[in-house]
Amino acid sequence: MADLSAPKDARPQDADLILMAMVAVAAADGALEPLEIGLIQQIYQDQSGRALAGEEIAAAVRGRDGGLLATLAAAADGLDNDTKEEIIRASYLVLLADDRVAGEERKKLQDIAAALKVPEIHFGAILEDLAVWLASQKA
Repeated sequence: MADLSAPKDARPQDADLILMAMVAVAAADGALEPLEIGLIQQIYQDQSGRALAGEEIAAAVRGRDGGLLATLAAAADGLDNDTKEEIIRASYLVLLADDRVAGEERKKLQDIAAALKVPEIHFGAILEDLAVWLASQKA
């Protein structure tokens, strides 16, 4: 698995899709925790090369209009598998940031994978691969 802390060559629009997905997952349980905000900032900077202020994340949460899934579905055919996987991985990392997986967050992540047209078996493999990577980071 790729080192998630290394800067990526994501196109700006890909980094924005990743941001939208991370914010949607983090806010799915109704609260945005400081750990989630910090991780969103770190991942976005790694992906885009641009720092993201906490207020920008708060504005993204306030500005959510429910159109994320439609946006991802419309973009899905033009995204390569690496970008789709990065959206899912980044969102899952944010989901895990507060050491609590709310049902709403898990459902939102599944909805994101479906909108991206990622088969369920592939979705499970992405999460399993990330879990193995996270365990190796703790060791």
